[in-house]
Amino acid sequence: MAIFVKALRMKDSKDPQSPKVEKPEAINLISSDTASLSKFTAVNHYIPATLSRFFFAALFLVKLVGWQGTLAAMVVTAMSVPVHTFVIQQERVAQKHLAAARDKKTKAINESIHALRQIKYSASEAQWEDRLETFRQEELDQLRRAFVAKNIRSVWSVASPYIVAAASIFTYAYTTNSISPSILFPMIELLPHLQSTLGFLPVVFNDYFEARSNERRLETFLRRPEHQSVLTPSPSGQISFHAAAISWPSDVLQKHRFTLYNIDIAFPTSELSIIYGKTGSGKSLLLAAILGEVDLLDGYIKAPSMAEGQPIAFVSQTPWLQNTTIKENILFGSPMDDNRYGAVLKACALYPDLAALPKSDETQIGLRGVKLSGGQRARLALARALYSSARTLILDDIFASLDAHVSRDIFNALTGALGRGRTRILVTHQVSLCLPEAKCIVHVENNTAKYADANAFVESLGAVEPVNSTTASPPRQEKSNERATPRAKSQDLDARADAKVYGTYFTVAGGLSFTIIYLLGLVIKQLLSSLTTRTLGRINSARSESLRAEVHVSSVASASEGGWEQHLYLYLLTSMTTVLLEFLFNLHAFSGSLRASRILFRETTLRVLRMPLHWLDNTPIGEVLRRLTVDAKNVDDHVLVTMSEVADNFVQMTLIVCMGLSTSNYMGFLTVTLLYWCTEVSKLYIRARTTVKRADSAPTAAILEHLTSSAAGVMTIRAFGATDWLAERLQMSLIGVIFSIGTGIILLSTSAADAFLIGYCLSYSMEFSQAMFKAINNFGMLETYINSARNIIAYTELEPEKQGGREAPSNWPSQGKIEVKSLAVAYAPGLPLVLEDVSFSVEGREKIGIVGRTGAGKSSLTLTLLRLIEPQDGSIIVDGIDITTLTLQSLRSRIAFIPQDPVLFSGTVRSNLDYSHQISDDELNDALRRVKLLQEHPEDEDSGLFTLDSRISAGGANMSQGQRQLLCLARILINNPRIIILDEATSAVDDETDRWIQDTIRSQFSGTLIVVAHRLRTICSFDKVIVMSEGRIAEMGSPAELLRKEGLFYGLVQDSEDREYLMETIG
Repeated sequence: MAIFVKALRMKDSKDPQSPKVEKPEAINLISSDTASLSKFTAVNHYIPATLSRFFFAALFLVKLVGWQGTLAAMVVTAMSVPVHTFVIQQERVAQKHLAAARDKKTKAINESIHALRQIKYSASEAQWEDRLETFRQEELDQLRRAFVAKNIRSVWSVASPYIVAAASIFTYAYTTNSISPSILFPMIELLPHLQSTLGFLPVVFNDYFEARSNERRLETFLRRPEHQSVLTPSPSGQISFHAAAISWPSDVLQKHRFTLYNIDIAFPTSELSIIYGKTGSGKSLLLAAILGEVDLLDGYIKAPSMAEGQPIAFVSQTPWLQNTTIKENILFGSPMDDNRYGAVLKACALYPDLAALPKSDETQIGLRGVKLSGGQRARLALARALYSSARTLILDDIFASLDAHVSRDIFNALTGALGRGRTRILVTHQVSLCLPEAKCIVHVENNTAKYADANAFVESLGAVEPVNSTTASPPRQEKSNERATPRAKSQDLDARADAKVYGTYFTVAGGLSFTIIYLLGLVIKQLLSSLTTRTLGRINSARSESLRAEVHVSSVASASEGGWEQHLYLYLLTSMTTVLLEFLFNLHAFSGSLRASRILFRETTLRVLRMPLHWLDNTPIGEVLRRLTVDAKNVDDHVLVTMSEVADNFVQMTLIVCMGLSTSNYMGFLTVTLLYWCTEVSKLYIRARTTVKRADSAPTAAILEHLTSSAAGVMTIRAFGATDWLAERLQMSLIGVIFSIGTGIILLSTSAADAFLIGYCLSYSMEFSQAMFKAINNFGMLETYINSARNIIAYTELEPEKQGGREAPSNWPSQGKIEVKSLAVAYAPGLPLVLEDVSFSVEGREKIGIVGRTGAGKSSLTLTLLRLIEPQDGSIIVDGIDITTLTLQSLRSRIAFIPQDPVLFSGTVRSNLDYSHQISDDELNDALRRVKLLQEHPEDEDSGLFTLDSRISAGGANMSQGQRQLLCLARILINNPRIIILDEATSAVDDETDRWIQDTIRSQFSGTLIVVAHRLRTICSFDKVIVMSEGRIAEMGSPAELLRKEGLFYGLVQDSEDREYLMETIG
């Protein structure tokens, strides 16, 4: 919770327009670092227990073999400490580099997921695949380095106990000239405690240092500067600026920041005020200042204070919506008032939209409202503001995505009963629409903001027809982007991963050869470990006396071939062979794990980047983030390691049982009975553990989704405690006692068994309980980790967009002629049609405008031209080629498309204009100049203009929507494609800039132009206009022809605030 809240409170120079919500670092802290902290918290209480075990084992060893043998063991142990320390330090360094590499990869993943639509529009999937692969390779390189350090530490942990045992046995034998089973096997039983200590403590200390590193990262994150309000409370609720100078929050020097100076404005309370100005002039900055989201360089700002019960409702230019239902978005935590709720729906013209949706206001709208059209999102965000109890409404260009008729409806809502009596401050380019009701107008230009009385502006602009606030909008059915498909199900549905997952994992890890070597290595490892201990029995094999008979070294020397020294040397040799095999086995396992991780991650990213739109709209973004971060980390770090530990435990238990059965058949009954009981108990444990882990993973995905979308959610508390409690309930130590006593009774009743065999079996039977406990615990962990592999494998099996087809000719399209015949479109097979029986033709180099009411199907038509939505029927022919026969890459790369909400990528202006870095700076600067974005003089660096080296944050968050649209237009001017599709691509720019852009396109672009527009002056001089209504073409012809028909287009013109200009221009 602290990370989530901190991410929303941080002052972040990368996102000046709002609190930064897309925090790759915060995502990594939640998905990775907190897990490491939890892991150490879960095991740190074992440290004192382990030290106590080490102390008592040493004490008993002194009693058993004397101080000489114990001293030898202690000296060797002490000598191993520096080696352990060095290896752990190297592992810490490797883990630090690995964490940094994962941060970079997470940042790139986060950016790509949020820009998936833009990536598909620009056919840049391949570039992003390469980019993600580069970051992934860097991560895998660091993972390899971390493995080397971890493998050395693991091998040394295995080797140290053997060396300690050899030193102790040699010393005791040389000092006493005797060794017997009564000494040997208690020693063998005590030395594993030293072994477990030497093996466990380095792991715990490594976890400690890793947790300490994560804690420092978390502390650094939590100590970062938070946003501090720059507002002075206004008891009266009036908003005013007093000699204020403001700029976006930044870490750079003031002279390099865009700044508004000398602002002296007082907005009247309970009235409507308007802010207007050119694109990039600082309008959004002025609104941000009212919200306290700026750096105040001089003067002061008075505004209502939340602390004093004066909330402010804000509607951003790009509406922010929760991934929940329409009703929950409108209520936004406020209590339900049926009368007010109904009035808000009516005022915002939402009733027709709800009637067209399958679940009305209970419809899930998806992340950021992706299932709604742009106009519906704008009206829904306004409905939330109007429903709230806030006395102040801050509105940023809410008319940009609305047609003229709907704009009037919304303006009526602002000035009607729900808006009257509130302070309303509105940024807009449609000044004439709002003039009759506005009491204050603020003009932002030349790095300052000044206001004048609205009456003076009315006189200067001429008479404006008053808005009839009682005019009701005619009923209409708007088609949203609602997909009736159920929400994408999480892949965590089952607690267990089936055999198919294991088979797939081993296949990508190396196939049959890898699996055979892996399994053989597991068995040989345990056999060698058993042989190592059994070698000690050769010492007393020369004499077959009673169980308690002493075996003197001299007697053994005369009875055996080589003497006891040779057997100890053989013990040392088999020990080192075991260590070497451990190293080679780990190396083989890691190579397979690395191969599987690389392949699964690559296949997952390939699928995600190439999935169709309906999958993107119905899959929670938090789930996708979890697959590529948390689940990928589990596959990298834990799957094969935990699998090996489980297999080791079961092979060890099998060997122990086989040794017992070799001495007595009665051992079978005892073993089967205890195994059955333990299996039944372990089922409860594993089932509960997996349930707890599922309960933990689901909220983690939701948290990631809430964090990236800035949703106000509550983090579910992780439930690790139940797992520990269930583990303790197993009482494995009691099982060990029962099994050991039963083994002893059976063996002692078997007279044929010699002393060594009995001691050997008793020694291993004591390890049976420990092996069983580890097997059950590790198997429970494996179920969790393999489920991550299962989730990723499920993503690799997703059906991407159909990439097949042929490559387009090199000069295609040469003319830009488009023929659409009987087109029928649905967002997915089986869903209702959003376009039906659409037919039209466009000659090469024609300029075509597409207009219609909000939700009429305009955007759906443009998406179909790019096959972002596949046609269900009919055809689209471009220069004689059916676009369904082409590859998606060749189609989308030849047609330029700019959406209403374009997304830019982190980097510079240069990197966003030229992905391939093949265009000269002169051409790039010329394109910026033509869209009025180029900073040509150093003194213009705070003017809102840009150079090629100007930094752009992820998504283009440090630019206004209008500036992002202009930069995308500059990219089109550079590439000069034959066909350009603009979907409200100039909706966020002022009229003067829009006219400049249209003149630039007409004069310098010779190809076919298709423009979706609500602003009719944008398309009034085009060759043809298509009027869409309810997914069909209602009218088509030249603007003059359609105006003479006095049909739908005529109605749109009459509703427009530019009616007189349009009539004069078209007529």
